[in-house]
Amino acid sequence: MPIRAKFTKPVAAAALALMWAAPAHATVSISCSDMKFDSSIDIVLGAGPVPNVFSVSLSVGGREFTTGAGLPGEPVDIAQAFDDGEVFRIDLVDPQVTRRVAAIRLLRGDHDTAPLQIGFVQIGEEPPIGISCVGP
Repeated sequence: MPIRAKFTKPVAAAALALMWAAPAHATVSISCSDMKFDSSIDIVLGAGPVPNVFSVSLSVGGREFTTGAGLPGEPVDIAQAFDDGEVFRIDLVDPQVTRRVAAIRLLRGDHDTAPLQIGFVQIGEEPPIGISCVGP
């Protein structure tokens, strides 16, 4: 087999693989919990000047919710995510978009060493649960 044929196929295969490769995404996360540490929220954001919520996972009162397909928990979708610089709002809805399942509200505080957010999560019509968060 000529030398050219030995290298042509692997190079062509590598070129095709690069065309189908997904782009890398820079992400940051916010992790929240209540004072008893029996409720938690993990929010994954795309890095950038505006909030781009990739996924939300939450565990509240023994119930789990997630926007990630195939992850444990009741499936939910992100209805809206809005940050006006003071309050970060995320609303999660059921997959049929017929009702709001959860509301997350975070008040942001600036500090030189680590950003801090405090706020609440509310599941349906249940009372809100106070949370504190770390992350950008």
